[in-house]
Amino acid sequence: MVAGGEVAEVAPPCQHARAMRLPFFPLHSVLFPHLPLPLHIFEPRYRAMARDVMAERSSFGGRFVTGMIVEGREAGDPHARTGAVGTICEVRTAEQLADGRWVLLAVGLARATLGAIDRTGEYAVVEAEPMEDRDGELDPGLLPAVQAALDAYMETVKRFVTATASVGHESQEVRSVAASLDDVLKPIQLPTDPSAASYAVGGLLQIELTRKQHLLELPDAASRLSAELDLLRRESRLLAEGSLPPIPTSDLGYHPN
Repeated sequence: MVAGGEVAEVAPPCQHARAMRLPFFPLHSVLFPHLPLPLHIFEPRYRAMARDVMAERSSFGGRFVTGMIVEGREAGDPHARTGAVGTICEVRTAEQLADGRWVLLAVGLARATLGAIDRTGEYAVVEAEPMEDRDGELDPGLLPAVQAALDAYMETVKRFVTATASVGHESQEVRSVAASLDDVLKPIQLPTDPSAASYAVGGLLQIELTRKQHLLELPDAASRLSAELDLLRRESRLLAEGSLPPIPTSDLGYHPN
């Protein structure tokens, strides 16, 4: 159990069973496997969830499930509806503050199909069945093409943000913006594993949440990478044309597990 102000380190992920009951944390976001999820827990029901997830000898083993809210205003809405596929997460570090709030850093472990949701307790619990990662019919040239499209996308983002910053500013300020972008938006080398690469691109793409959810639900890495290739090219084109608003650079970092 984590006491006030102490930080607990949770062991790396182990093999998970099929069809498990885990605490359910609906969000207005989409989490892909291998990517981090920082959480600041302050609502009573999720404090209780964090308490039980992190309890010594907890049956949850430091794990919970996230799902994107597709209908409804917030996670506590009993009428909120989530996507059919979510992500099993594992808490890697946890700190309980003196006032009872929790600060968690979780990591996506695996996609899962979401079944019945039990809302009778302090927090929702969902039946989650982990989904196997499959390569699919992977063309040898697909991953290199996605890498090239990602490189072009990041360069287009840098040019777009620099051009936006240049409006009404002195050249020295613009150079400072460009230098900071070079530091923040460093080249990203995708993993060689097709599934891991597809999840990394899904996390990096700044697109509508419904599109991200669609990527999460695709059956294999090949179909996901193919869809992402089209999206990377589309977003680069729209940015180059000035058809999209600026993208926060904080949203573009890749932090693999």
